[in-house]
Amino acid sequence: MVNNPFYRYSNLLKEYIYPGAIPVLWKNWNDQRRAYHNIDHLDRVLKEIEKWNYRFSRDEFEQLVLAAFFHDAIYNPHDPEGNEDKSLQLFRKVYIGKNSRFDLVDKAIECTKYRKRPSSFPLRIFWEADNAGFRDRWEEFLKYENAIRKEYSFAPIEDYKKARIAFLEKNLGLFGPKGDTNIRKLIDYLQNI
Repeated sequence: MVNNPFYRYSNLLKEYIYPGAIPVLWKNWNDQRRAYHNIDHLDRVLKEIEKWNYRFSRDEFEQLVLAAFFHDAIYNPHDPEGNEDKSLQLFRKVYIGKNSRFDLVDKAIECTKYRKRPSSFPLRIFWEADNAGFRDRWEEFLKYENAIRKEYSFAPIEDYKKARIAFLEKNLGLFGPKGDTNIRKLIDYLQNI
């Protein structure tokens, strides 16, 4: 139960968001159509943030946790450009905490839209947490790719490959040598399937 992020952060969620929204978040993160952007991804983002807990103020940490729960709360592969904005709108709709908490949550969700590492420390850690898979072992990275392809299974393979390779190329240079090696291997893999 401890690995369940909804259990780990139940008090924080109850303190800052409308109680009726928690089951909606649970349903969204556990949607069967989500193969990558699911509760496992949420848990990983949170665990990456938790590694840096000692460097954040309590307020910053709580905001980053809220941002994690909401950054992919809405995930529709048919509308990838609108997911973060819709997730942010959901957060604002169900948020019952102090208004000052909007700032970092908003910025954290927003920064995940871009292929640029933020300069602000809390945002950089959040962005890195959301993108941690780029530095994983190749087998894990390929597993993530297969899950993402499953989410986009509606797209013809050639369209998917073209868009995915363009996305991957935007990530070269962002995750160090390990990340670049994974990205190049994945581009090669996609070009040959």
